[in-house]
Amino acid sequence: MNNSTLPTYATIEEASNDVLEVMSKFVGVNTFFVAKNDLQDVDIVSSYNRDEIILDSNFETLYRDSY
Repeated sequence: MNNSTLPTYATIEEASNDVLEVMSKFVGVNTFFVAKNDLQDVDIVSSYNRDEIILDSNFETLYRDSY
Protein backbone atom coordinates (compact mmCIF):
# COMPACT_ATOMS: atom_id res chain seq x y z
CA MET A 1 0.00 0.00 0.00
CA ASN A 2 1.39 3.37 -1.02
CA ASN A 3 0.66 6.02 1.62
CA SER A 4 2.46 8.82 -0.22
CA THR A 5 -0.86 10.15 -1.58
CA LEU A 6 -2.36 10.55 1.88
CA PRO A 7 -2.21 14.06 3.34
CA THR A 8 0.01 14.68 6.32
CA TYR A 9 -0.53 17.41 8.87
CA ALA A 10 1.76 19.13 11.31
CA THR A 11 -1.07 20.20 13.65
CA ILE A 12 -4.62 19.31 14.56
CA GLU A 13 -5.64 22.75 13.28
CA GLU A 14 -4.38 21.94 9.78
CA ALA A 15 -6.15 18.59 9.77
CA SER A 16 -9.43 19.98 11.09
CA ASN A 17 -9.51 22.76 8.50
CA ASP A 18 -9.14 20.16 5.76
CA VAL A 19 -11.83 17.92 7.27
CA LEU A 20 -14.29 20.81 7.62
CA GLU A 21 -13.70 21.89 4.03
CA VAL A 22 -14.56 18.40 2.77
CA MET A 23 -17.54 18.04 5.11
CA SER A 24 -18.97 21.38 3.99
CA LYS A 25 -19.58 19.86 0.56
CA PHE A 26 -21.77 17.09 2.00
CA VAL A 27 -23.31 18.37 5.23
CA GLY A 28 -26.24 20.74 4.81
CA VAL A 29 -26.01 22.60 8.09
CA ASN A 30 -24.87 26.12 8.88
CA THR A 31 -22.29 25.41 11.57
CA PHE A 32 -20.10 22.52 12.59
CA PHE A 33 -16.74 22.37 14.33
CA VAL A 34 -13.82 20.37 15.65
CA ALA A 35 -13.16 20.79 19.36
CA LYS A 36 -10.82 19.54 22.06
CA ASN A 37 -12.11 18.94 25.56
CA ASP A 38 -10.52 17.66 28.72
CA LEU A 39 -13.72 17.58 30.80
CA GLN A 40 -12.75 20.97 32.24
CA ASP A 41 -12.40 23.17 29.16
CA VAL A 42 -13.67 23.04 25.58
CA ASP A 43 -11.53 24.65 22.90
CA ILE A 44 -12.90 25.04 19.37
CA VAL A 45 -9.99 24.14 17.08
CA SER A 46 -11.75 25.19 13.89
CA SER A 47 -15.30 25.90 12.80
CA TYR A 48 -17.28 26.16 9.59
CA ASN A 49 -20.17 28.62 9.35
CA ARG A 50 -22.02 28.51 6.01
CA ASP A 51 -24.33 31.54 6.10
CA GLU A 52 -24.17 33.05 9.54
CA ILE A 53 -21.32 33.02 12.06
CA ILE A 54 -22.57 31.09 15.06
CA LEU A 55 -19.28 29.85 16.45
CA ASP A 56 -15.77 31.16 15.83
CA SER A 57 -12.60 29.14 15.68
CA ASN A 58 -10.50 29.50 18.83
CA PHE A 59 -13.62 29.92 21.02
CA GLU A 60 -13.05 28.58 24.54
CA THR A 61 -15.51 27.81 27.32
CA LEU A 62 -15.78 25.74 30.44
CA TYR A 63 -16.86 22.15 29.87
CA ARG A 64 -19.77 22.57 32.30
CA ASP A 65 -21.06 25.50 30.21
CA SER A 66 -20.92 23.68 26.88
CA TYR A 67 -23.74 21.68 25.33
